[in-house]
Amino acid sequence: MKTRSFLKLSSMTLAIATISTGAYSAQLEEIIVTAQKRAESLQDVPISMTAITGERMKDAGITSFADLNGFVPNLAISENAVNTIITMRGISVGANQSFEQSVGVYVDGVHYGKSRQIRTGLFDLQQVEVLRGPQGILFGKNTLAGAINVTTAEPEMGEGMSGKVAATVESDDGELLEAHLNYSPSDNLGFRFAVRDRSDDGYMDNGFATAANGAPTAMPTTDETIWRFTTMWEPNDSTAIKLTHGESDFVRVGGPGAVTTFAPETNIPASNSVMFAMMGASFPDYAANVAAGDIDAFRDGRSIGGLALAQSLGRDLDRTEEKFEGTDTQTSDTALRIDIEMKNGYSFHSVTGRNTYDYEDGMDADWLPVTFVGRSDISEYKQTSQEFRIASPTDQTFSFVAGAYWSKAEQDIDRTVIVDGTLGNPDLMKVITGLGDPANGTASFLAFSKAQIAGAILGAQGVTDPAAIGAWMGTPTGIGTVNAFWGVDGMAMWNQAGRVSNYASTTDTVAAFFQGTYELSDTLTLTAGVRYTEEDKEASAKADLTASYTGLATPNETPFLAALQSASFGVWAHDFNEKRSTNQVIPAANLQWEQSDTSKYYISYSEGFKSGGFNSVDDQNPNILADGTVQRTVPGIGFEYDDESARSFEIGGKHVLLDGAMNLNWAYFNSEYEDQQVSTFVGLGFVVANAASSEIQGIEMDMTWQATDELRLGLAMAFLDGEYGSFDAAGCTASQASALLGLGDLTSSSPVTSAMGCQQQFLGDGNPSGSAQDISGGQLGSDYSGSITADYIKPLSNGLIWFAGLDVNFTDMYYMTGDLDPIDIQSGFEKVNIRAGIRGENWDMMLFGRNITDEITATGAADVPLAGGAHFSYMARGAVWGARLSYSF
Repeated sequence: MKTRSFLKLSSMTLAIATISTGAYSAQLEEIIVTAQKRAESLQDVPISMTAITGERMKDAGITSFADLNGFVPNLAISENAVNTIITMRGISVGANQSFEQSVGVYVDGVHYGKSRQIRTGLFDLQQVEVLRGPQGILFGKNTLAGAINVTTAEPEMGEGMSGKVAATVESDDGELLEAHLNYSPSDNLGFRFAVRDRSDDGYMDNGFATAANGAPTAMPTTDETIWRFTTMWEPNDSTAIKLTHGESDFVRVGGPGAVTTFAPETNIPASNSVMFAMMGASFPDYAANVAAGDIDAFRDGRSIGGLALAQSLGRDLDRTEEKFEGTDTQTSDTALRIDIEMKNGYSFHSVTGRNTYDYEDGMDADWLPVTFVGRSDISEYKQTSQEFRIASPTDQTFSFVAGAYWSKAEQDIDRTVIVDGTLGNPDLMKVITGLGDPANGTASFLAFSKAQIAGAILGAQGVTDPAAIGAWMGTPTGIGTVNAFWGVDGMAMWNQAGRVSNYASTTDTVAAFFQGTYELSDTLTLTAGVRYTEEDKEASAKADLTASYTGLATPNETPFLAALQSASFGVWAHDFNEKRSTNQVIPAANLQWEQSDTSKYYISYSEGFKSGGFNSVDDQNPNILADGTVQRTVPGIGFEYDDESARSFEIGGKHVLLDGAMNLNWAYFNSEYEDQQVSTFVGLGFVVANAASSEIQGIEMDMTWQATDELRLGLAMAFLDGEYGSFDAAGCTASQASALLGLGDLTSSSPVTSAMGCQQQFLGDGNPSGSAQDISGGQLGSDYSGSITADYIKPLSNGLIWFAGLDVNFTDMYYMTGDLDPIDIQSGFEKVNIRAGIRGENWDMMLFGRNITDEITATGAADVPLAGGAHFSYMARGAVWGARLSYSF
């Protein structure tokens, strides 16, 4: 970590801690959290954490997990086309749908096993707690970087009928309606129904819509409906039962991606050249506009193959054309919590969960206004879980929490990835490739002359008998001569082809845990725990090649198609069925010293792990022997990845200052991560491996000060020094790949086999097999991030209350891609949010602005497929202005 950053924060902390403790009438309210599976004060928990109440979230406009970014130091949540990624202290996951998160998410005690579940909006909550660092003992696997603990709002017991309605309008024709109805017929029974409906018309212009009939003029548009029903029943003084069931329907049309760099590298494959040629012929001003910094989605947004995939599964049978890219997701979540207080002071707790989702995703995977690459996914997920805990009384020298956990999860993904060889314009394509007039172009990998088919392609396959040519090429008419099938769809010119796949996995997990606390003295407490986990996974991954002339969702096994797919994209049909098992024992311990009633210090050591699994990407290759034999049922390197583990040391303090007017919490941490699961985008897919270790250290602090009865100030900040300790298998950047390609055809005996740090890899027979770079020492996360908040409340003479708030969220620069490409960097920025309003006895009205300086930023980036030198970014929303009116009854 940078010395200047340490000194700056240390000086700030010392200055605040030595403020005079004179009498203050203003007091902070105590915050109760459940980070250790018990209800206790935030100031008593020896964990670096942030707690945000439901009311605070409403005022700050936090309506999704991603909105937490600006208010929780060292936390970043971003959404890309296929995954939602949570990053804590610089540690995250790649864009692979089989990956477990490094930060566990729990809603009413139920673990959300897949990232798709956290796309559901946040609403009608009691509190959100963000715990930083490994939380494996009490929360379990996949919490090696932290955990997010969400508690939904509960019915108000004994209140009869009550409720609240809030309506919000904002920029981009955004509309938000939230309401809850509370009914409690007695002091021991209550019901709560909450609903939210949100829509907006998109915040990114799509200039292509003026040239393409039917394309959306702005994207991504959003339409979301969520509801939740909660029942609380307290049959006696010692038992409480909470049942919640919620469902959501989320529809997004379009995506937040925009091309930010569009210039071909010096050396690119023929497949990339045809993309740039097509764009130059169709949109001659496109490259200049991108270079000028014009942020415009500017693409057709169609997902090729999505219709065929859906109808092959019995869906959308009345639809006749492809959907626009986007997502249609339905979720269903149920949680049952039972808490029983026994007469001997012990307590029993049961948490049962059932979660499902179903979604259809479409992606315009070329990111450009051409019909070139489309990807469509249809997925289902089911998870059932059960946890039992028993806790001893806390008023004894020794106390403990012990329990057992079980879960079963099933994931199923159907997918097509389709490449259109005509780029949606067959006549223009013929000119570009020279097929219409050979003087106007050169042949490409997507179009073949009769001479190429009869010579280079068929000759290389040993097919010379004219009678066998038709069968080898799989011609739909059975024609057996080269001259006869010129121009036939899918033969002499590749129209649409790709692959159709299915990935299915089952995960069974059991665990047992114990955490005990021993009071060594009146001021010194030792807590230690251990968790044992066993997990079994099974996965099947089947991919078949497909072409338009036999159906885009219909497997096609003709040798000609297989030869083209392997030569052009390096993909082969495969059929894998694999199993893996793991067991892990993770310990944790902390020592807490209560220096005084207002100051506590702690030192802790913890371990965590994230379970391994199988690559759900359909372009995973089978094993290929040295003689070229493809073993279709044997996975190649990268299909299975191992567990990831972490060790973390932390020292911190929690202080109540100024007679209770200020809370100051701080922590220093040092963590090591081993066998990191990484995913790097290469070509048309992601390469998965356990290829890295990381070393992370930093300081986190947060301060809340009730400066007066009317004014509350807050500061939350983190300094991070994170880097890859060892990572010699990262994907190469586009520039590096171009330089390597410039060396020509390479073998293991070539005198030079690397360029710009990109090393050519080889098979056992000396033939090329991918490439990699060494980014050991590369930066992880942002050097600093944080927020400054101010909330002011002023009672007026007529009984009304005037309130206002200011938030400033800031972060330093960060890399947006796993290959640490310097092109894909987000510079540091600050975003300012303001709000002001008037509150009456049962109503309030508020005006607000988020990101009022209209900072244009990105949350992620990647290379444009099949266009070496082109890059796109996922753009965040700019300025948002709006108004909210609410009424309580």
